[in-house]
Amino acid sequence: MSCSCHHYERLAKLSLRFAYFAYLDVPEYLADGLFIRHEVRVHFSSEFSRPGEQYRMITCKVRKRDLPRFLEALEELPNKMLLCGHSDYIDYCNRLWESLVQAKDEGRDSCEETGSTQKAEQASAEGVS
Repeated sequence: MSCSCHHYERLAKLSLRFAYFAYLDVPEYLADGLFIRHEVRVHFSSEFSRPGEQYRMITCKVRKRDLPRFLEALEELPNKMLLCGHSDYIDYCNRLWESLVQAKDEGRDSCEETGSTQKAEQASAEGVS
């Protein structure tokens, strides 16, 4: 990553055709415009957010052959956030990813403490039913 912020993470899932990611976005889905501009098809999986937070974590998959264009689009996301008035995006991303790494290093799931992932998964499942 050429950017000094950590606003996305490649997820460890075994697949011959797809690469899996989690990234941070806003309710206006600014990354979507970048994906369109870079002509990359993204298959969205889940969306997680805490009540009162402006940023949300999006999980998705992209074909491995489209990976370079996908990563180019994601590299542009912090600048687009700044241009659209989200001046705390970089700091928020760094704090969130650091807290997730710290929780992993301590051997606990940070979402278990807040219950936010479970609630988001339940809401997602209800929306699918």
